[in-house]
Amino acid sequence: MMELLFFYILYLVPASTFIFMAGMVYSYNRHSARHVTCSLLYAFTSMWFFGVFTSVVTYPDLFNEIMIYWVNGAVAITALLSLHLWLLTARMYERKNGKFLKLLFVPGVVLVLTMPIDSWMWNGETFSQDHLFVPGLGLHLLWLVEFVYLLLIFIITVKEMRQGSMSAKLWFKGLILYFIWTSVMLAAALLFQETRIFFYLIPHGSLFWGGAVFLSIYRFDYLSSYEKRYQVLFNRSPLGIMILDEEAIVVEASPRVSQYLGVKREELIQSSIVPFLGGVDKQEFLNVHQKLFKERLSLENAELSFVNKQGERKTIVMDSEFILVEEKPLEFLMVKDITEAKRKEERVQYLAYHDILTGLSNRAAFEKKMAELLNREEAFHFLLLDLNKLKLINDTFGHQVGDHAIRHIATILQESTTEEKQHVARLGGDEFVLLLDVEGTDEVIEQIHRRLESPMKMINHEPIYLSASIGVSRYPEDGETFEQLYRIADKRMYIEKGKGQK
Repeated sequence: MMELLFFYILYLVPASTFIFMAGMVYSYNRHSARHVTCSLLYAFTSMWFFGVFTSVVTYPDLFNEIMIYWVNGAVAITALLSLHLWLLTARMYERKNGKFLKLLFVPGVVLVLTMPIDSWMWNGETFSQDHLFVPGLGLHLLWLVEFVYLLLIFIITVKEMRQGSMSAKLWFKGLILYFIWTSVMLAAALLFQETRIFFYLIPHGSLFWGGAVFLSIYRFDYLSSYEKRYQVLFNRSPLGIMILDEEAIVVEASPRVSQYLGVKREELIQSSIVPFLGGVDKQEFLNVHQKLFKERLSLENAELSFVNKQGERKTIVMDSEFILVEEKPLEFLMVKDITEAKRKEERVQYLAYHDILTGLSNRAAFEKKMAELLNREEAFHFLLLDLNKLKLINDTFGHQVGDHAIRHIATILQESTTEEKQHVARLGGDEFVLLLDVEGTDEVIEQIHRRLESPMKMINHEPIYLSASIGVSRYPEDGETFEQLYRIADKRMYIEKGKGQK
């Protein structure tokens, strides 16, 4: 009776503990693949204990069969689920080419499916001296695959721990204790020449890593039980959400950010954000980012212009705050694409200082430029040009031809004033104004008249000869204000127009 009670405590209590943890994890967040995987892992681990209990207490005559099919099957599925859980936790599926990691499970799944083949799993006609089964080639391969999975889990855990993951530190402790427990049981089996003790007590090592995973979920799983609703908000947010570490590595990014950058989310996660920002000084961006990290400086309405992977120029505005995730500082950014708004703003700015018909500076821009020159107090020429007989052109050929004539004159003026200090504007109607250096004025006027000697050509229309009258005033001799210089230049222009000169 006492022996039976001992086995009940030895196996059924741990099995019940794993079933309890499976239910707790599943109820904690049944919508999360990670939590579902963990609950299944605990369920199959409990089957390990139940299998050993059944082989020892209930059906000792079927010890070999239960050990081969039940226990080894449960252990194999536990190994598969453990690796899957670790890959999910480390977000390795989300990385570039992460989908190919699923190929790791092919050997384990194939070996589990071939377990019913007796001759493959064990040699049923021979037994070792202590009456235990003799493993076949299939079982040896299964153990080898399980060992490889355990090694991969250990490598992933160490890698995550080096990146500052507090959860990985707990997993690492659990794995180390599991390895120590297994080694001690194996040593005891060899020392006392009692192989069964190894099979009896080896499952209890799973309590160490199982407990470590359970604690990590409850202590460090920052997505908590509301993961699904937060994930919906994250994916559907009208603003882009991005989390960066100190090296500008993307820890997390919403679909909206992927849309802005023109790349898939899988390419972005665990990659540096810098290569995705075309047209940006990458080293300068990284230096500024690291300075913000070092001094914990938040951003507010910071603008960044870049060229995405599709060659589209984008402008985004960012707000940022620093957060702690598993005691690791990260930069949380809210990003909004303002490209269209920026284009409209630039268009408004352009129209505020440019003439719509010709693209030249308008009166507002000209007066601003004029004020700059007057403040310098350097001599310059104020040149006023009027297109002759524009009303006659409009009445004879129509306003479309008249507009074409205005654009033709604007082109001539632009091509005749190529120096940086020369400025051309359209004041309105057929009236243009130029600000020129004193020394280059005669050459510009000569070039304008020479260009006007050639007719204006139009499609489906006969060539038209244009002429213009020009008046020139000089600062400061003829005046020190726009009005004074304009009045003198206008008077001289009409004198020339009256003489009938080109």
